[in-house]
This record gives sequence, structure tokens and C-alpha cells, in this order.
Amino acid sequence: MTNEFTLTQTQTQPSGGASAFADADRCAAWLRTIPLTNIPRYYEAILGQLKRLAEVDVAPRERARIAEIVREPVMFLHTELARRYAGKPQPAAERENDAAEQALVLWHALWSQYSACLKPLLEGDPDLQGVKAKVLQRGLWVGKQLMLVYGFARRLPAPAVWQELHAYYRLAEVLDCAVTAVSDELMPNAVGVSCYSTYCHALLLDLADPCAMTVRQIELTDRWLSMWARKVFPYAEQRETEGPLIVIDLEAATGAVLLAAGPRKAGEATRYGYPAKLVTSVRGRLKRLASGANPAGLQLGPDTGVEACTALLTYLDSRWYALPARHTGGDAPATVELCAGGLGAAYFRIGGRTFNSAELLGRLSYQGTQRLATLAALTNYDRNKGEADKIWAWESWEGHFDWTAGTLRRVGTGPHRWHLDQLVILRGEDRIRCGYITRVALDNDGELTVSLKLWPGSATAIAVGALTTMLVEEPPAPALTLSASPDEKGCIVVPPRTFSAGRVLRSLASGPDRRLRLTRLIQRGADFERAAFEEVAR
Repeated sequence: MTNEFTLTQTQTQPSGGASAFADADRCAAWLRTIPLTNIPRYYEAILGQLKRLAEVDVAPRERARIAEIVREPVMFLHTELARRYAGKPQPAAERENDAAEQALVLWHALWSQYSACLKPLLEGDPDLQGVKAKVLQRGLWVGKQLMLVYGFARRLPAPAVWQELHAYYRLAEVLDCAVTAVSDELMPNAVGVSCYSTYCHALLLDLADPCAMTVRQIELTDRWLSMWARKVFPYAEQRETEGPLIVIDLEAATGAVLLAAGPRKAGEATRYGYPAKLVTSVRGRLKRLASGANPAGLQLGPDTGVEACTALLTYLDSRWYALPARHTGGDAPATVELCAGGLGAAYFRIGGRTFNSAELLGRLSYQGTQRLATLAALTNYDRNKGEADKIWAWESWEGHFDWTAGTLRRVGTGPHRWHLDQLVILRGEDRIRCGYITRVALDNDGELTVSLKLWPGSATAIAVGALTTMLVEEPPAPALTLSASPDEKGCIVVPPRTFSAGRVLRSLASGPDRRLRLTRLIQRGADFERAAFEEVAR
């Protein structure tokens, strides 16, 4: 290949043994002999043959046919592996991390088959001329699938992946097949599949920031983009536009960026995408959902609800058309401490003592009663405090934040694992605030970063129990009340599955006896529910 189109291929070690096939027909026959009952062995068989195939001399057209056949089992393994690592808290456990690495290695092994066809394409191999658009589109599609793996694993895509994706698209431009329509049986709902639409699919998926999305949201966005990505085209010349534009640098090691205007000094590798048509489609669906339309009728899928579609479409609108806000936290990053662990941790860090439901109910065991009797001289004795300090230790983080939001990088290590919509307690120099995680990402150096939203109002830890006439009393639960602020009325944070409209909770700890009627669910997080309430007179 020429230097203009340098592609980074996956380096594979000689795997030993002969390849089980050297043409597409034998590949298909070999696949039929492999049982699907043992996923690890199935994975090793597929990966092993892909590595061996990369070491043997195969005609480019036949190699492309083999890769086409192997795509389906690779997709099957992609789904199976994702069950182990997709959306898991970070840092990932060893088993989860291994599954993500296996998925990346498998897709790169398949990608290397298409990359081996690129030099013959440039040299004008006559056997590839009729399928050049399909070969390049398939290579771009593998790159897009790698974007999914990175998103599911809460990782930022590797620079080499972007460089290869850009090179594939640039080659499609040179060979004049970027807009040529191709078919794809693995994408039955896709519309207008081509090199440019698949390339824009990967760019738009990355712009949506999968590290800030749930696994379900990533899957839906990927499904929708198979129909919508063709609405954005990477033009070589900048056009006039009233809204923001997507700027792509084909020589960069990153994806696209959303800007108010194009760069003043743009090189030959700069491309411009205009998301107005895409966003018009998104906003049109939002409007129709608000008027009572069914998601299935809007081609959003029969397995989605109105609330979930509305939330995701609103988010995508902000990512594809709203310019990112600049931080105003100053140039120097600040250092803060974070703690996670649900409402048990929040109760301990804000209230100053551990939550003990047995003591609240007055049902201490005989041993517990005797222990407290021997420590009568100590006031506010908390026998679980030492253990809680270890389990719910403060972690050191640094970054830019204000008292509504922030983006932080972890300093060193810590006991907590972090995931989306997780309750978080932040301790600054002079106060403690509560909020939730909105983004979790591992960069290419393995450093963990999170973004968070902080709730207005000061938090107070309380213990609550449901006011009920039933003979069986529900156990007490830790909760937080958030005071009213100029932006929001006071609310209460309770454990998951606690909210029910009209349910009355009674405070159980020392202090005034309060009865709170839950009126409206404001937010449902991963380990909490936040609800509006009203005081009930006794």
C-alpha cells in the first residue's frame, strides 16, 4: 500500500497448525461442524482460524468471501461476550475485563481479513472491482462494531481504531464508491447502506458518547442509526449553514467534533457533516411522541416505551446539535473526595453514624443489649463505624466542577466501583453534597473519569418506615431529605422500589416525628429513587 493509506492491522502471533479451510465453501462447511454448546471453545475455534487465515496466502476475493461468512458467528460471539462486560461498574472485574478484551481481539481478527484486501484494491485487482464498495463497507462496519464494544465496556476508542476507520473511508473516496449502495443481510432494518452511511454511523455513535449511556440506550441508538446515518454526509467542501456542523479530520486519531463553525485553516483531510436533517427527524419524532404516537409507528421499535424513547431522543438531540458548554471552574483542577455505596453510605457520611434497622425497631439481640450496657458511658456509640469507614472510604478525585456538575479523574485507587445513575456523595473543602453519576469512562491510559450532577439543597440523613395498617411491619430504610432551593422544591431520596404515589413514610430516628406523603417520582437511579413529598399532619 502507499503511505497515503496506512492502515494499522492487528498483530497476530503465529498460531501453529494448518487452517481448516482456504475457500468460502469449505469455511461454511467447517462452521457447520462446530457445536454452539461450548461458547469458550467456539470462540477459540473462530479466533484461531481467523489468525491462521491471516498467515496464509488466499486470493483477495476469496478472503473477502470467507470474512463475509465468518461475520455471523463473530456477531453471535459478540452478543455472548457482551453479556459478561457490557455496562458493568468500573474498574471492571477480571472476568469482565477479559471478556471485553476477547471481544476486541475477535473483531480485530476479522478486520484484518478485510485490511488484507486493501492493497489489491488499490492495485486494481480485477476480481475485486465488482465488490470494492462491499469490501470497504464491511471494513467500516467492523470498525463501527468496535465502537460498540468500547461503549459497552465504558472505554474510549483506541486512536488506532479511528485511524483505520478514517483510512477505510478515504480509500472509498479515492475508489469512487463511497455512495455506492450495498446489501447486508445482517442488517435487515438498515436503509441506504453504503460506505459513507456506515462511516457516519460510527461517527454519530461516538458523538452520542456511549460512556454516558446505558447498554439499552446504546443498542437503540445503534439500531436507529442504521436507518438515520445516511442523513449526514461528509462533504469535502464547507457549505453555509445556520446551525452547528460536524467536523471530521481523516488524519486524526479521534472521531468527529461538533462545532459552531469550521476551522479557519482546514486541510485536504477535513470533512464537514451537517446534522440539521438528522435532528429534524429526531425532533419530529419527539413531537409526535408527545402527541400520543406509538414508538413502533415511528420506526423506533415495538420493544420500546414512550418514556424511554423520549428520554433518549432528547439526549441525542443535545449530543448531535447542541454545542458543548465550556467549563467555568477555572484553569486549575480542584481536589475533592467521593464516596459511593448507595443510601447506606450516604446515611453514614452525611448523618455521621451507620444505619442499624434493628436498633431502630428496638429488637436488639441479647448480646447486642449486653454490649451496649457495658458501653453506657459512651454517648452516640456506633459499633459499626470502623468497618463502615473502610467499606465506604473517601476516594480522592480531581477535576473541574461547580456545585451543580463536574467532571473528575480518580487519583490513585479506591474501594468503589462506579456506574451510571449511581448515588454519589461529594466532600469539598467546606461542605458535603449529593448527586449521581452521569458518565463513566476509562481512557487509553487506563485512568478512570466520571461526570456527575449534584442536587441543589443541603442533605439530611433520616431513617424512615412505611406507615401501614398491616400486621407485618416493613423494616426501616435509610433516606435523605434535600432542602428546598431557588431551583427546586424539597425532595426525598429513598431506596429503589420504595416509591408509590400516596405512600406515607414516617421518620424513625430521634427528632421531631415527621410523616411524608410521596407525591411524584422525580428520578429513578441505579440505587435510589428521588421523589417529591408533602408533610402530613399527625
